[in-house]
Amino acid sequence: MQTPQQAPAHRALPLRHASRQRGAAAILLLLLISAVVALAAYSADGTRMTAGAAQLKRATDAAALAAAQAYAADANADIQAIAEQYVSANLGMDSAQTGRQVRVSTATFTYGSNADPAVRVTATFEASAMLKDAGPQAVSVHSAAAALKSALEVALTLPNSGSENERNLAVLRRLGMHFAENLVKDRKEAWLALVPFSQSVNVSPDYTNPSTRAPVGPSANHRQRLNTWAMPSALRPIELTSLFRTGYSGLHDPRIPDRRANLLCMYRGLNRGENYYWDKAPSGQFQIYYRHDLPINGSPGANPISWRGPNPDIWPDQTVDTRFMVADKGCPSAPLLPLTNDMNKIEERLGQMSTRFNTNYAIAMGWSAMALAPAFRGTAGWNLEDDLPKDFKDDGGNSYKAIVMLVNTTGERWFDSDAYNAYNAQPIDGETGSDGENTSLRTQRFARLCDSFRERKLRFFMIAVGQDEIANNDLGAEGTVDGASEFRRLAGPGLARCAVKSSDITYIQGFDFAAAESRIQDLLDKVLSDIRQQSSYVYLVE
Repeated sequence: MQTPQQAPAHRALPLRHASRQRGAAAILLLLLISAVVALAAYSADGTRMTAGAAQLKRATDAAALAAAQAYAADANADIQAIAEQYVSANLGMDSAQTGRQVRVSTATFTYGSNADPAVRVTATFEASAMLKDAGPQAVSVHSAAAALKSALEVALTLPNSGSENERNLAVLRRLGMHFAENLVKDRKEAWLALVPFSQSVNVSPDYTNPSTRAPVGPSANHRQRLNTWAMPSALRPIELTSLFRTGYSGLHDPRIPDRRANLLCMYRGLNRGENYYWDKAPSGQFQIYYRHDLPINGSPGANPISWRGPNPDIWPDQTVDTRFMVADKGCPSAPLLPLTNDMNKIEERLGQMSTRFNTNYAIAMGWSAMALAPAFRGTAGWNLEDDLPKDFKDDGGNSYKAIVMLVNTTGERWFDSDAYNAYNAQPIDGETGSDGENTSLRTQRFARLCDSFRERKLRFFMIAVGQDEIANNDLGAEGTVDGASEFRRLAGPGLARCAVKSSDITYIQGFDFAAAESRIQDLLDKVLSDIRQQSSYVYLVE
């Protein structure tokens, strides 16, 4: 019997062949790992650069917004330095990638149909790669922002009191021209109103030189405004009945001293809480100041008139005596100049300012607000073109409104406490004779007026110069006057209610405007920068 044949056995590969196979697999795996690592490195570099670029874009956005706002306020602003600071402050990214390697450049241009001022900020950095053989790659981002300028209306309120001699008036003219030129420069819709003030504000449309008395008033425009704005009863106040019996037709009679001198000082809303009704229309709303005083106390702008009758200041007292009406020295010879961007008109009105009498600050503030109130628009008001004054923001307007007031408190003995603050032949509302209560009254007047400004988003700036320990030159008086300190004590707490920022109300040491001109100029420049910035809306365009 044949034995079954066994299947042949497989022979094992030689050892060297197996080693070769395993080596090939290892090489393949190593190449695969190298590719994955390289891919990961490239991916990390890309992610790293993308993240860095995104963070840098946020930094250039902030830099462009800041630079555009500064450029809108001042065409000479150092936007390069501003951009560098904002990029550096807002990086918040991988300092190994950027840091000192970032390069920032800026360029200005105009944007849109309105040619809004704009700034482009470009930042570039060299992104180093993780791969040994890969060179650095430049990553560049840019942002651009434009400033949309709103209309700008500013009242510059300047004292023409007895303290403003020719030297100080010259300083006020220089300060006023500098401020006006820089306000309207490079702005299509920027206007300035000038509000000279003493005890009141002259709102005549026309000017008569108090020295030459030319031209003799009242002008036709003066008569028209007087008749339009005055209450019917104000033209023939009852306390002057004895004067009108002598042949004068009323306070509109062209022989009245204030009419001949083109002085038109009017008032309304003098009681607490009324705030001069500064945002109300003027037609048929005002009473008329006149000055019943000795001829020596009158303005040189017109001759006084006299008659016999009761004293109109203490009506209805019937004691008959010789009475005088003089041209009102407390009414500035330079009238309020309504909103304008005509530098010739501004320069002319500044040149018309002259030394007058005492001061009433709240009255000046009230008229400054009326210079910016839309209720005075049109022929019934300031008779301006360009639809001025424009609407308040709360009423849909796009206009930034501000009052800038200069004050000299040196030697101040009294303010906002004379008869100009009361209705004729009436006591000042709330005054009792107690110093403490009267102090509170003046504080309340300023505070409530400031509250009414804030409600209408009307910005208020004040620069007050003053010095204490001034010799009291009142007749028979002795000692010194601490006018600067008294003003801060009496008016300061109320005026502080006007301030949006603490720097809005500034007190500086100095005898008068001449002594502090350079410091006042610096402060006015800062106010102007603030006004121009706040009146611009900055937005990203790239």
